[in-house]
Amino acid sequence: ALLAAGGAAVLGTVAAARRLRVTDTPHGGTAVTTRHGNELSVQGTLDGRSTDPVVVFVHGLGACPAYFAWIARAFGADRPWLMYNRAGYGPSRRRADGEFTLEESVDDLVDLVEAAVPEGRQVALMGHSLGGEISRRAAVRLGSRVNSVVYVDSSHPGQLTRSAQQGATAPRIGEGLRTMAISLRLGFGSLMRTPDPVANLPEQVRDKVRMEFADSRVWTAAVREWKAVEQDFPSFTGPLDALDTHALVLSAQRTVDRDPDHLLMHKDLADAHHGDRTVRSAVIEGADHDGILTDPQYAAATLRHLLAFLADTAAREPEARPGLPAGTEPSGLTAASEENR
Repeated sequence: ALLAAGGAAVLGTVAAARRLRVTDTPHGGTAVTTRHGNELSVQGTLDGRSTDPVVVFVHGLGACPAYFAWIARAFGADRPWLMYNRAGYGPSRRRADGEFTLEESVDDLVDLVEAAVPEGRQVALMGHSLGGEISRRAAVRLGSRVNSVVYVDSSHPGQLTRSAQQGATAPRIGEGLRTMAISLRLGFGSLMRTPDPVANLPEQVRDKVRMEFADSRVWTAAVREWKAVEQDFPSFTGPLDALDTHALVLSAQRTVDRDPDHLLMHKDLADAHHGDRTVRSAVIEGADHDGILTDPQYAAATLRHLLAFLADTAAREPEARPGLPAGTEPSGLTAASEENR
């Protein structure tokens, strides 16, 4: 028993040291404090030399900004971009009081854009998985600040009710996330196998991402977000809020092959954007939900669609329109359409 206790203490010390590294502010980064008091770690290449929309990367549940590393590396310093950790992930801290809801993350994204992007400069919100849902809701609120929304194998607020498969697996997802959070809180991160998406990322970011995934707080944040999803999504009755922005909807082939209902929900998303805007959809052949960004082969296909879309829409600014008043609660998200408009 003493040996076991000693081993647990050592593992706990290692976990604490890892958390200190994970919460260091990244070199060259900054922090934004939102209306909820949350402190968001932000990195990017934003400067005054370009007038192109700033691409803001919004990561998925139980993921991290580095999932966009192949895209950001291809952008380099020539194209403006920002990436951030949501509250509770990596160096970002959640200071909000009260129960978490998805609208808190939407508020945080709205505040980040207002604080980090110069006034009058537009953004292209690029969200993966749950990040797509958060991006869409933020786009409704930000109004004419948003040039376009890019959905990468995005979530849909009706997915737990419209997809029998996803409705059936939802309890197991929550259980798995909770088990992971508890195991890592006990200090077993050093025994964790590196997830496949991490192994496929650029070498320069792998070690940091491994440390993030071995930190219990990342999984605690994922548990918190999933609980909010289970409370929020079943209340969605539609329709999706109309958006007067351009849109690119990218679906992973393995996702929609496994669950054809999700492709129909992706079509809903594209259809929610006004017909006089550029709206494109594509299925990335062979890609799975994470690999669409993290696998270099599929990330290259994603990048090709993205660059063509940005080139065609950067100069096409949607007409000015007001954002929704503070406190308005926009409805949820969808994902891809088969048509280009």
